[in-house]
Amino acid sequence: MKRFLKTLCVLAVVFIFTSCSALHTSISKRNLDVQTKMSDTVWLNPVAPSEKTLFLQVKNTSGKDLQIEDKIKVALQDKGYRLVSDPNSAKYWLQANILKVDKVDLREVNEDSFSTAVLAGGIGAALGGQRSGGVYTAVGWGLAAATVSTIADALVKDINYAMVTDILITEKTGKKVQVTTKNTVKQGTSGTRTSAMTETSNEDKYSTRILSIANKVNLKFEEATPVLEAELVKALSGIF
Repeated sequence: MKRFLKTLCVLAVVFIFTSCSALHTSISKRNLDVQTKMSDTVWLNPVAPSEKTLFLQVKNTSGKDLQIEDKIKVALQDKGYRLVSDPNSAKYWLQANILKVDKVDLREVNEDSFSTAVLAGGIGAALGGQRSGGVYTAVGWGLAAATVSTIADALVKDINYAMVTDILITEKTGKKVQVTTKNTVKQGTSGTRTSAMTETSNEDKYSTRILSIANKVNLKFEEATPVLEAELVKALSGIF
């Protein structure tokens, strides 16, 4: 009877220890949190309403099925911009490429994330070693504890979905701009080749990158996609 009660006590200690992290995650991340950051600010000169013409090009190389171009068009039109199909007749060009939309499990990318299962296994082994049965019993307790930790982590996942978008904005100016373009190409594993071209243009170009992150416990792609698209639309329209 005493042995049975000790077994229950040990299991209770192991379960409480291994469940703490999962319980904290489930409580603190129960609500959807969305954040958006832009790598560099883009400043565009104010123009008269008659000059608010824009050519839009949206590409998606993420491999995910997204429906966002029409939403961007609506947001820009609400800002007073007239979208044109001929880039030569546009005051601005907005070119966007959705580079990546991926799920990130914070428990997997954090180096300390594995400490729960490992440490739980160590405690279980130590407690088991104090009982009869020697090293084999200790190993059994360690595996049992680690299993409990793995199950708890599997049920509660701290999930991020991240959307990365490259942005290029072209603004036509009323003056000539001297532009120097440099291209660097790798040659083998240790060499590079750089070429430069100088030309006169009437365009200023600005590039930036937008990162949007949606975070929630056990977050699904279907839930994350609409908010990530909305954040990108908000960020793009905010530039103009």
